[in-house]
This record gives sequence, C-alpha cells and structure tokens, in this order.
Amino acid sequence: MPQTGETIRETPGQSAATTGGRTTSKAGRIARTLVAVLLGTGLCWQISAASVATLAARSSDPRLLAATGSAAHPQAGSIMAQSLLAAGQSAPAAALARSILLVDPTNDRAMRVLGLATEALGQRDRGAMIMRQAAALGWRDTPTQLWVLRDAVMRDDYVTVIQRADALARRNRSGELTQPLFRAAITEPHLRGALADSLGDKPMWRGAFFADIRQNLPATSTAGMEALFRDMKARGQTIGPIEWLSYAERLIDLGQFQRARQVWASAFKVAASRLSTIPYDGNFALAAARPNDAPTSRFEWVFNPDLAMTFAEGPGGSSLTIPTDIAGGTPLASQVVILPAGEHTLTARIDGSPSAAAAGWTITCLPSKQILPRRLARGASDELSSVTFDVPGDGCGAQQLALMTRDRLDAQSVTIGDVRIR
Repeated sequence: MPQTGETIRETPGQSAATTGGRTTSKAGRIARTLVAVLLGTGLCWQISAASVATLAARSSDPRLLAATGSAAHPQAGSIMAQSLLAAGQSAPAAALARSILLVDPTNDRAMRVLGLATEALGQRDRGAMIMRQAAALGWRDTPTQLWVLRDAVMRDDYVTVIQRADALARRNRSGELTQPLFRAAITEPHLRGALADSLGDKPMWRGAFFADIRQNLPATSTAGMEALFRDMKARGQTIGPIEWLSYAERLIDLGQFQRARQVWASAFKVAASRLSTIPYDGNFALAAARPNDAPTSRFEWVFNPDLAMTFAEGPGGSSLTIPTDIAGGTPLASQVVILPAGEHTLTARIDGSPSAAAAGWTITCLPSKQILPRRLARGASDELSSVTFDVPGDGCGAQQLALMTRDRLDAQSVTIGDVRIR
C-alpha cells in the first residue's frame, strides 16, 4: 500500500461562530446535552440501597453496624453511606461519610458521597468544593469523574472535559460513557483541540475511538473530523493507515464517495496517473505485492480473507489466478469504482479459455445495492473477458465491481489481468 502522507485539504464551512471568546455553536450545545445524558446515567451508577444497610442505619445494634459498615470500618462504611445516598437519605449519608473521613481522610468514595449528599441538601457551593477535593484524591472513582466532567462542561473548561473523559475511557474500554462525548467534541473547536492533545499521548482508547468513527460518525461531523486530522498534524502527530481508512471507509458508508476517494488518495499519496485508470491496479500488481494484513481501502482490490489468492507473471504483465475448486457465488475480489451515468464496458486479458473459467463479473450500485444487468459480448458462457452495463443516474453514485465464482463442471484454471472499464 502507498505510504501515508499529506493532510487532506480544508473543507469550507467548518468553523463555529464565537461571541466574546465563548463558543456558541450548535455542536457545543449538543456536547452539553450529551454530557448531561451521560451523567444522568452515570451518577446513578451506585450501589442501590440494600435492606440490610437500611436496617443497620436505623438500628443501634453495634454488631449490625459493624457488619454493614461504620466509621470504625471505613471501606464498608463508605459503601453503606453510598447506599443511603442512593436511597435518598442524604442527611444520614452525609453524617456517616463525614465520620468516615475523620478516620480515613483519603477515602474517595466517602468524600464523593459527602459532596453529593451536601449538594442534595441544598448546599451546592459547599458540595462542589467537596467534590473537587474528591477529584483531587484520584482519577479512579467513576461517579466522581462524571461529576467533574459535568462541572467542567458548565464552566467551559474544555481541557478538563477531555482530560476527565480520557480518565474514564482508560477505565471503560468499551466506550459507552465516553465515545458519544468524543464524537461531540469533534465538532466543537475548543473540545476538538483538547481531544487532539489527548490523542497525541497515544492513549489505550485511541484505537477504539477510530473504530467508533468508522461505525458511527454522523454525516454532519465530517468537516469536524477533517479539522481534527489537521489539528493532529499541526501538533506533529502521526496518523496511522487504519486511522485514515476508518474515516475514508465511513465516508463510503455515508455515500460521500468522491470525498472518500480524495481522502484515501491524498492520505496514501496515490499517484494521479494510477487514479486515471479504472479500476485501480487493473493488473493486480500492487495487490500482489501487498502484505496480507496491510490496511486496505475499498478503492483497491479487496480479496476474500478466507481464500489464498495466487498471482502470476506473464508476457502481458501480472495477473490473478482464478481457482476452479470454489463453490459458486463466492466473492474472490472486489473494488469500489466511481463511474458516471451511461454505458460502460469492462474488458480483461484472459490467459486460458474465458468460457471455461469458474468466475464472472457483477456490478452493484451504491448506495442502492441494485445489481446491474450485464450484456455479454461473447455469449453467456463468458462472463469474464467482456461485460457491458449501464449505470443509472439515480442511486448509483458509486459501483462495487466484484469477481465472483460460478459453478462449472468443466472449469479450467485461467488467469486474469489488464482489467479496464471504458
């Protein structure tokens, strides 16, 4: 595969409006809404009130208190205080948490319970001060991180937002709490800069972030994603092939085919001369030299990962060997191409008898997935050397060219090369 290189050009219309240095973009409001939703879920992530803990809180039996937690048993006591808070008993929760902190000042759960209980009792400023002290004790308590994240969003403290989201992501690799926030950050300039800084540290969640981009990036966030790439490049960061392809492949899924091809060609320094012929790498020469595990764009030849493809060199150049022992209807190779509406003819050099080959071409419209009718110039038995088809004007912004096996009792081995579409 070509090497990654230059940054994609800026897409107009990506900057958010600002007023007095504060971002007023719709994306910023979306980010706040997202964080509020996350916090609404996350702050409820506490141990629910247990009947034993409730009974212990109402009992004076020292044995029961010792069993369920008290100031003399800080870890168990903090769990009981948390249970009391979850049950809506803010005052008893605060009293127990306060007594625990006198014994164990570094008990982050007790500090967090005291802060949240103090807020619930109407002392918001004091509760916020206590919660910031809880945050200073460490980064491992998830409800505390969520509270600090909410607080940072409300204060437009963008660096802290991403830092705390980073801390959550390191403890929550699946990303259900943080990936929506990271996606929202892409479209908000201040958050995006902090996100670029965090990605520069190569956190363990970086791969999951780009995997999420591949699956879930909204069409409205593509300009922000390209801005994030520019921010990363401006910070001297290397953007890996899989990271570029995560975005380019998402653009294909979103139907932005021309832009996807531009991103791929620019990022991987694909020569213009190679782009001018359709399909790309019609002789399979680049594909033959490519390692099996190399990241591959759908604008290149993509081979069936369950098959071992073989290539040959002959007088006419390199070529792909068509197997004879594969069940019909199995995809061998495919490539996304972008053809204008109208009539097109695919031709290929076949070494061997094309009518005895166990393969043929299919052309499918994207995004409609309509399989296009074919006209076979050399008869129904030859689906390989010459195929004519018409690209409609609607629902066919790109096409998937696929080499598929077909059942033939008398199949003979052939090789195919010099594939061209005119």
